[in-house]
Parts: sequence; structure tokens; C-alpha cells
Amino acid sequence: MPDRDGSNPKRLDPDIIASIENMKTLLSNDPRRRAEMERALAVEKILIQKGVNELKKEIIEKSPQEQLTFSFLPNEMTRISPFSPMSRSEMGSRAIVKQMFNNPWGTMELQGERLSVFDESVLLGVLKLATINKSFMYTTTFHELLGIMGTTSGKNTYNAVRSSLDRLTGTFVKITIKSKDTIKTGLSNHILSHVKYNKFNFDIKIDEYFGGIYLEGLITSIDLDFRAGLKGDITKAMYRFYEGQPVNFEIHIDKLCDAINLDKTQQKFELRKKINKSLKELHSQGYFEYGKINKKDHIVTKKSMKNLKNV
Repeated sequence: MPDRDGSNPKRLDPDIIASIENMKTLLSNDPRRRAEMERALAVEKILIQKGVNELKKEIIEKSPQEQLTFSFLPNEMTRISPFSPMSRSEMGSRAIVKQMFNNPWGTMELQGERLSVFDESVLLGVLKLATINKSFMYTTTFHELLGIMGTTSGKNTYNAVRSSLDRLTGTFVKITIKSKDTIKTGLSNHILSHVKYNKFNFDIKIDEYFGGIYLEGLITSIDLDFRAGLKGDITKAMYRFYEGQPVNFEIHIDKLCDAINLDKTQQKFELRKKINKSLKELHSQGYFEYGKINKKDHIVTKKSMKNLKNV
């Protein structure tokens, strides 16, 4: 009988099945042989892991051009993010809050100051420098970080970055991811463990969560040069979300708003207007081949061929 995909199923040779069953019987009756087999399997597992680590090292050692332009985020943070599009007035006066966000991918609890898309820009720069330094604990300067972010150096930007680093260190974030079979907790800590400022530079340590998921390869790459060229915070938030989605994708406008933390208390026509503006910007920048909101308020998109690295 064919499989669901129409192909014929592969069946094991009866002799192979008999051999496997015989081996199981021998191992169950001979503890010494079973112990030897377990040791052999353990050695094989170590060798396999060594090979995996070498492959990861090759992936991490990207070309100089990629080193200059790409950062990363945990896959989970492209779908449920602590970063929100905020107005200048909202960014200027941030009260200490405790908030809970829910969307189809999971829930997020945030305690501290609200985090903006600019804070996400700072974090992406910090994570990019971690890959360059090959360490999640390193020393850098404001000038170097701003250069990675694609932002002009100056007193105001220095102060903005320092305030952002303080928020990333002080705000507690807990992300719980939903799946069909289980619920798992992702980040449950402060994003940065500590930042120590000196006269001309600062020491920084990134939370171990990011280190773990980076080494496991559970990440979505973000093109910092492309992102820096986007004008709107909503556009940048949408870019982050869609980098974790397939080439052809359809989503209801409410679910997209939940994913990028766009305030849904606004009138629907206002939401459509803002999202349409971002869709047009992403299309004009060559990210989308197609993107529009249909009559059912579903956002239908297709990425252009040059943006297939994260599907």
C-alpha cells in the first residue's frame, strides 16, 4: 500500500528483522555484552557530537561580508517578542510595568520598562559583536556598537544606547512557547546578565540562554544592513517576524499585530493603513515579491527569491 505522499513504503528484509531481534535477546541475557554495547554507543555519540560541533564552527566562521551584516535572534523571539513599536513620547516616559502578552505562538511576561524596536536594534548589535568576538562576554565601545547598528555616533545616540543597555539588563522577560505536544519555556531571565561601564568602553555579558540556543543552531539570521535601511519601526518588527516564516505565508491581521506587539485598540482602518505602509516598504526594498491585505483581513505575502535563507 502506498504512503500518503504516493510513494511505496520501504520494508526491512526479514533477515535483518530477525538479526535485530536476536541481538536484543543476546543483550538482555548478557549484562557484560550489553555494557560493552552501551559504551560503544556512548563513544559513537561523542564522535557524532564532535562532528556536529565542527560543522557549527564552519557555519559560525562566515565570510567577512556576512560578519559585517548578519546578526541573529532566537527563533522563538521572531514570533513572540518583547520589543514593541513605540512613539517618541512613549519612549521618552516609560513607567515600570508588569505586562502579559499572548499570541498563537505562546505567552510573554515582562517586568520592568517596556522595550522598543530601538532596544531590539541595540540587542542585535550586541549579539553581532558576540559572534565577532566568539564570546558572550566581551569588551566593546559605544562607537563600535553604533557602527554595527548602522547609527551615527554622537552624544544623544551614546546616551540612548546606554539607556537601552540598562533596560536590557534590568527588564525581566519570560517567554513560554506553545506547541502541539508540549509547552516549553524559552528565555526566563534578564536579556543581558551585566554591563560594566568604563571611561572609553564597557564590558558586557549576554544571558546564557542566548549562548545555548546559538550553539544549538536554533536561530534566525537578521541582515543588519537591510534592517537599518528600513524607515519604520513597524516595518522593522514585520521584517523580524517574516524572517521566521516560509516564502508563501498568510496570517490574519490580528495575529500579526499580536506577533509584533502592535496596539490593537486602534481603529481597524488605522491598523490596515500602518501595515499596508510597511508592506509597501518591504516590497519596494525587494524583500517581498508580493504582499497585500485581502477582504478577509488576511495578510498574504510572498518573499522574493533572494530572501530564502530562513525558510
